[in-house]
Amino acid sequence: MRFLSLPFLLLSTQGVFAQLTDTAPSFIEEARQHAIARYEQVYSRQAHLYNGNEYVSHDPRIKIHPFFPVDSMLVGQVVYNGVRYRPVPMLYDVVRDELVVRPIEAAYLIRLQNDQVDSFSLATRQFVRLAGDSLSGMRPGFYELLYNGKLKALVKRVKYIKEDVSQGFYQANYLVKDRFFVMKDGIYHEVNSKPALLNLFADQKKALRKYLRTNQLRFKQQRAEAITGVVREYESLTR
Repeated sequence: MRFLSLPFLLLSTQGVFAQLTDTAPSFIEEARQHAIARYEQVYSRQAHLYNGNEYVSHDPRIKIHPFFPVDSMLVGQVVYNGVRYRPVPMLYDVVRDELVVRPIEAAYLIRLQNDQVDSFSLATRQFVRLAGDSLSGMRPGFYELLYNGKLKALVKRVKYIKEDVSQGFYQANYLVKDRFFVMKDGIYHEVNSKPALLNLFADQKKALRKYLRTNQLRFKQQRAEAITGVVREYESLTR
């Protein structure tokens, strides 16, 4: 407010100063009301994001976390019920395939309603929600978008709970079972091996095999990098 009043202080006539003195209270009140209205508008808009159910933690006996990629809040953006919210601290529970947020100044977590989440990002990672496709074996849920061009490469991040009571007491762990897909000609194809990936691009198989070898990309150890690189290289070769 002092900054806004500075031009008026440069005026020297008593009449103008008197006029400023008379109008300043109403001007300040108007600015205050505008600020309050703006805050309430923004807060109300954000409140629509926090209309899910409270998130329930997993069995604490399982020591490894159920999240991806880490078990701490990552800041990103989410398109929820057609509205984009950012920045939003989030967790992605891949065991339950749930996106988790913390309401402002709250000590609890909220799991968003999956069918209202169109897409979200966690730091630099991009995720989209797909309805699923029974022909390709895809299940409904969130998929990380590895490559987004004419072709698309996606991965369904998955963790399963493996339980064991063979030692006479309960033990459990999470096993990673990620599934990778390439969308070509409007159809999603699961690629769970190097031959399955190269067979999708039979017309450039020799060049793509050379690409993997030149870039020292081993499918079993570097599936995400290998699939993304092959899809990108194929688009470059057939452009």
